[in-house]
Amino acid sequence: MTKFLSPEFFALSDIRAIQGRSWIPLRQNGEIEHESPFEGIGDIREYTGIATLAVASADRGAVDGFSWSEVDTSAHRPTFDGGVYRPADVQSDWNQGHKAVGTHLVLAQARGGWSPEIWHLHHDLVIALKLEREGDVWLRPDEGWIEVARLKRDEEDRPVLLEIRAEMLSDYLVSRDMVLFASSYHERSANFIAKPPYEWADEHVQSEAGRDTREKYIRDVEFLSDRGHKFRGLGALWRTEWFEPGAQSIRVRGDPEADEVSFAVGPDGERKTAAQCIGAMTYIAFQPSLVPALLRYRGGSLGWYSRDTGGIAGGETGIHFGVNALGLITIFAKDIAKLDGWEQRVWAAHSTPLDGGVPGELWDTQMNCKPAGTQAPEAQIRKSLDALDDTFQERFGASLLREHDSIPMLLRRTHRFRAIELDGLLSLAKELNRLLMERVDMDALRGPAGLTAKDKLGTLKAMEKLLEQSLGQADARAMMAPLFGINDLRNADAHLGSSLVESGLRRANVDQANANPVDQGRQLLETFVDTLRAITATIAPAVAS
Repeated sequence: MTKFLSPEFFALSDIRAIQGRSWIPLRQNGEIEHESPFEGIGDIREYTGIATLAVASADRGAVDGFSWSEVDTSAHRPTFDGGVYRPADVQSDWNQGHKAVGTHLVLAQARGGWSPEIWHLHHDLVIALKLEREGDVWLRPDEGWIEVARLKRDEEDRPVLLEIRAEMLSDYLVSRDMVLFASSYHERSANFIAKPPYEWADEHVQSEAGRDTREKYIRDVEFLSDRGHKFRGLGALWRTEWFEPGAQSIRVRGDPEADEVSFAVGPDGERKTAAQCIGAMTYIAFQPSLVPALLRYRGGSLGWYSRDTGGIAGGETGIHFGVNALGLITIFAKDIAKLDGWEQRVWAAHSTPLDGGVPGELWDTQMNCKPAGTQAPEAQIRKSLDALDDTFQERFGASLLREHDSIPMLLRRTHRFRAIELDGLLSLAKELNRLLMERVDMDALRGPAGLTAKDKLGTLKAMEKLLEQSLGQADARAMMAPLFGINDLRNADAHLGSSLVESGLRRANVDQANANPVDQGRQLLETFVDTLRAITATIAPAVAS
């Protein structure tokens, strides 16, 4: 029995309206060819063409009657009308004195020969939303480099779809008192050896419903193919529709957000919005999970002013914070109002009642104008590694540590808040291992350590041999013990359930009993930095001589 495509394929009843989509197509012009699911059927194709106009509310009536004849996927170009220049982005109503009634938010620039078109996202939209283009995507740095618009191409590098986030498009349209008009043409076709037994197979069906016009038919093919196809089925849909924006333009016009998030401001669960926190002489707290959440954004950053205070940001605006005795992120309440709405939502997801008090270093800095003189280990890691490498090179004439493009990213991931994750301390130890042990050049270390080519010692043992020449075996072993402990943790991360965890934490001077995870992460980093400094001091030429 011959099988056929479902007649619904040609009805195109599954074509969604653009209202309600998360991504709105501003322009689409492409065809897809599908694999045939049955014998005797081939050349199954689906074409989608969508063209749009941004229309001022006052001109909506003039545009409402437009169809595919007026708004289609033709390339754009400027025109002269009675000697008057009309820019390429302007749509005119030729029935009403050539009045300008719309703006093309995507401009298609035609090129000679078979060269693909170039599609341009309208410069005013790009500037208004503060977008930056990278390749075929437009990003918004002000919101953590979120993807706002994207261009898709076919296998021949021809642009086929440019779409934008509905939320962003709405913001822009509202700011200009505009709506979006969309005109589209959809077509599905297939060839058959035998005539399909559809109810309408012998008819040319045309229908209209609302803003949709449909057509479908089965006809004899004009030219017989080598596969024996004798019939061609086609379904077509012409549609015009409006995308209705919301009521607010937070980004472009600066409207206040309707639904403000709130933050815990007291131990009793009281919550206040950011606006209500302005002027409040109090502190609010956040779970330490806030830091990894902010650093996932491309514009996220973490810096340190002292051992337990620093600056954290998910975008352009940084907030001065402190880490309290329980590992909570603590900030001055009024500072939360400095953040944009999207970033406030990220912070609010980690809001928690303040427990454990305000960090002493933060209090002294902000209330007593006495910045702490301490240092965070995170801020010392790169300096300590560089000092070790420079000192080794000064004494032995070769670099100890190999450079690698991944170093900046490793340093970005190496912070105490990694410890709050499942097996976070083990993962943090792995990053430290990559920053030091995996970068050691054994060819440079072997000679100074008194090793021959036949000696098969690992990196840490070779470094211990180097220290023995200045300290003796016992003291060298004691100095290297923390790095062996960190290596134990790294190996435990690769072998879950390993007994190396307890010994690794002990040798790395991490308090397993009393410290919270954030403090444990800090302790691990401090041990790493202190050990590097001790090794550097030991091999320094002045000491070695």
